[in-house]
Amino acid sequence: MARGGQQLLEPPHFPTEAPRSQSRQGLTRPDLPAPAGHAGTDPLGTQHAPQDTLAASGVASSHSHGHCHPGAHSGGLSQLDDTAQRVTNTACAPCAPRSYPSSLAGRGGHRAACAHPQRSPEGLPGWGTTDVPSPTVPEGAPEELDTSANGTTAVPTPGTSVPPCPGDEEPTDTCGEPTGEQRAAVAEALVTFALRFYQRMAEAAQPDANLLFSPINVAVGLSHLLLGARGETQERLAALLAYPQGLRCVHGALQQLASVPGLFSAAQIFHHPELQLRPRFLNDSLRFYGARPYALSGNESLDLQRINAWVREASKGLLPSLLSALPPEPSLLLLSAVHLRAAWRTPLDRKKTVMLPFLRPGHRPRKVPTMTSAKYPVASFTDPRLQVQVGRLELNGGLSLVVLMPRGPLEPLETLERALDPATFLALLRRAARTPPRATALSLPRLRLDLALDVVTLVHDMDFGLFLDAELCGLARGPAAVDTARHRAVLALDEAGVEAAAAMATSVARSALVLEALRPFLFVLWHNTGEFPVFMGRLSDP
Repeated sequence: MARGGQQLLEPPHFPTEAPRSQSRQGLTRPDLPAPAGHAGTDPLGTQHAPQDTLAASGVASSHSHGHCHPGAHSGGLSQLDDTAQRVTNTACAPCAPRSYPSSLAGRGGHRAACAHPQRSPEGLPGWGTTDVPSPTVPEGAPEELDTSANGTTAVPTPGTSVPPCPGDEEPTDTCGEPTGEQRAAVAEALVTFALRFYQRMAEAAQPDANLLFSPINVAVGLSHLLLGARGETQERLAALLAYPQGLRCVHGALQQLASVPGLFSAAQIFHHPELQLRPRFLNDSLRFYGARPYALSGNESLDLQRINAWVREASKGLLPSLLSALPPEPSLLLLSAVHLRAAWRTPLDRKKTVMLPFLRPGHRPRKVPTMTSAKYPVASFTDPRLQVQVGRLELNGGLSLVVLMPRGPLEPLETLERALDPATFLALLRRAARTPPRATALSLPRLRLDLALDVVTLVHDMDFGLFLDAELCGLARGPAAVDTARHRAVLALDEAGVEAAAAMATSVARSALVLEALRPFLFVLWHNTGEFPVFMGRLSDP
C-alpha cells in the first residue's frame, strides 16, 4: 500500500522493444543529432464499462516510435540509416505500419509499429522480454545522471550539460505531515474545482445528457502533473485546481483526503522509453502518488494491452479498458483509477422498487425503476432563493448522497447550474451535512451511469492554452507536452445496504416529509468528515 491510501499496482509484464541504443540487427546509432521535439492534440473517444462506482483518468503527451520503417522516410538520414532501414524492412515485412515521428529518440525520419492484429501477442516481436520499471533515484542523486527506460542509468554525452529547472534547488521534504488547516484548504479547493469543472461539462453537453465525474480523481491526476510543472504553467495549473496562493503543501493533504475507507485508488505512469524523467519527479511520484513509472515499448498493440491490463487489475475487473487507441505520438501517459462500491447505511427494500414516471423537459415521461420508502431517513431543506430542494441520504464509509432538485417549473437544469457559485455550493453542502435526518417519503430512481470524457478539452475551456507549450521541466528533460487526458466514471447505487433497516428507524422523527426525485437533479457523493466531493453529476434521463 502506497502513501495516502493508494495501492501501488505494477502493470502486468508485456513485451517491450529492444533498447534504442541498439537495433535488433545490432546496429548502433551514436552519431545522429537530436532534433527538437514537438507535440500535437488527438483527443480520444468515449468508452463504456460495467457497473459499480469507479473512475479513471489519464494524462498523456506527445512522441513515440516503433520498430520498423514503412518504406519511404524523410530526408536527412545517413548511409547507416539506409542500411538499417533495408535490414529492418526485411525483418518486419509484411508490415501494416503506423508511423510515429521519432523526435524524442533524436533520430531522423519516421518509425512504425509492426502491428499484426491477426497474430497473437506471442507472435509479436519482443514477446517474452520483460520490461523494467524506471528506478526510484535517491534524493541528492547527481543531476548529470539520468534514468532510462530499461532501468539503467544513462550518462550524457561528454561536453553536454543538463539545463537547470527552476525550483529543483528547493528541498521536497519541508512540508512534513499535512496539518488540519492544509487538509481543510485542499478540501475547499476541491469543492470549487468540482463546481467549475462540472459547469464546463454541462455547457459542453446536451441539456438532457447525464453527467458524472470524480473531482478527487481528476484533481489527483492534474496534481500529479503539478509535481513537474514550473513557472507560469505551475501557477495556472494550481489556479485551475483552485489551490490558494501560497499553499505549497498540497500533495500530502490531497492524498490523505483520497484515503476514503472503501475507496480503491491507484496511479501509474507510462512513458516513452527515451523520455528522461527527472530523479526528483520519480521520487515525489512514488512518495505522494504511489506511482513508479513504466516505459512504453513503442509497439501500439502491446502498449494498449499493457495499459488496459493495468486498468482491469486496478479496478478489480470492473473497468475492462480505458483506451482503445494511443495518441499518434505518445510520450507520457498518466493514468489513475478509482473504485468505490457504496451502499446505503439503511438499505432500501427491493420489493418496494416500482416503475414510476420520470419527468423529462421536452420529452414524454418515462417509467423507470424507482426505489421507494414511506419513512426513510433523509436530511432535507429548501433554499428559497435558489428554489431548490436539497436532500442528503447516508451511505456507509462516512459518505452521503446529496441531491439538489429544482422546485420550480419543469425545465432543464441549466438555470440551477448557472446560479451556483463556489461559496453558495459549499454552503448548501455544509448545511446538508449538519441537518439531522427525518422520516421522509422517498422516491429515488436507481442510479446507473457510465460516462467518459476528454479532460484536455475541458481544461482548455477553463484556461485556454494551459497545456500548449507547458513548462514541465520538473518532470522530464526534453519535450513533454500534454495532448491527451482521459477520465472514466461509472456509478451504480441500488437498494443494497450494510445495516439492518431498523437500525436507523428509531433515530428519525415521526412526521414524514417528501423527497420525490422524479425530475432532473444534480447529485454529489459527499465525504462527511473530509468535506469534499468524491463524485458529482446529474441525472437527466435515467
